[in-house]
Amino acid sequence: MINRVGLSVSTGYIKLKFKLVMEKATMKWDLILVRYGEIGLKSNYVRRQLIEKLKSHIKKSIEIEGVEEYKIESPRGRVFLETPSIEKSINALSYVPGIVSYSPCKTVEPEVASIVDMAMQISQDRLAENMSFAVDARRVGEHEFTSQDLKEIVGKELRVESGASVNLDDPDYTLTIEVREDTAYLFTDVYSGLGGLPYGVQGKLISLFSGGMDSPVATALMIKRGCDPIALYIDKGGFGSKKERERAVKVAEKLSRLTPEGLKFIKLDFEGIYSAIKDDADKETCILCKRAMYKAGERINEIEGAKGLITGESVGQVASQTLDNLMTLDESTSIPVYRPLIGFDKSQTQKISMRLGTYQASKEDVGGCPILPERVATVSDPMQIKETENKIKIDEEIEKTVENREVDLIKPD
Repeated sequence: MINRVGLSVSTGYIKLKFKLVMEKATMKWDLILVRYGEIGLKSNYVRRQLIEKLKSHIKKSIEIEGVEEYKIESPRGRVFLETPSIEKSINALSYVPGIVSYSPCKTVEPEVASIVDMAMQISQDRLAENMSFAVDARRVGEHEFTSQDLKEIVGKELRVESGASVNLDDPDYTLTIEVREDTAYLFTDVYSGLGGLPYGVQGKLISLFSGGMDSPVATALMIKRGCDPIALYIDKGGFGSKKERERAVKVAEKLSRLTPEGLKFIKLDFEGIYSAIKDDADKETCILCKRAMYKAGERINEIEGAKGLITGESVGQVASQTLDNLMTLDESTSIPVYRPLIGFDKSQTQKISMRLGTYQASKEDVGGCPILPERVATVSDPMQIKETENKIKIDEEIEKTVENREVDLIKPD
């Protein structure tokens, strides 16, 4: 078993919250070996483009962490980050979509004697007599030894020197040797990354962003798939609260760490729209409000040159998110609506929120919606809703608020 620490991706959920695991001994690693996954399945032309995007984001992320001295190279199948600031870089890489995993390494010539010597140095303060261990090895290129040769030779030396026992199924300690052409890389830990695709390679999306539990998680999941989200915050004006606005900004600051340049944040004043809906709607109030958000999102989508909307909706989670009502919402716009949480239950979303580090801010009590009806329609009447929209001139109201939009660039606090 490889010693996996820090971030992980499991059962489709991203674990973003980083916990630095200190080594037992102060080994000075030479570089960090960075692995990508589905990027390697693309054509040569596309792969080169994606790797350059990935390297660019790595550069930005390590600079945010204060890393000044570094070199990034990308031979086929790997990215290598050479820097004296290993610990800061480990943290920085945890925020970069497209990385499957990464390991701090020692490097030596691809000769058996050199590999054995370095394996002994790395393991001397990590492997004890009362422990079990395994040696894993893999090669790329032509060498005078096989991967199995390395496992057997290095394993024997470690067993004799430490007195530890071999356990290939569930070892306490694993030393991995990766030989690539003219260099051997030795490491003990694998930090799991976000996976997915490099940031922004799929284009822009508009995220209906409240700062609550669902929309930040939905936004993060689309970031992981290579999207460049623009957060669209609907300000309720007198129908909302200062705390609500502050929460949205606070959560956006945390999410912005997943981006290389920051998170674009657009605020629309919906007070007039809320007022009009309040006076002319009853149990379909929630559907009318959400359709207005979709319509506003479509206008922002057009202005920003984006390719659709992100929402945090999940089937049946609340009355306005029944299949019938989701169909009515979709009918309000001609652009795609992406719902990455569509099959999640609330507890799953909360777990991801915790890993993102947004949970505490998202769960803050900012007050409820003051125009929420006592009963919300679970099956909406599209014709009646359109009549109400025409009556309150919703399209004209949306155009006014879009013209007066406020735009900001949110960066990590």
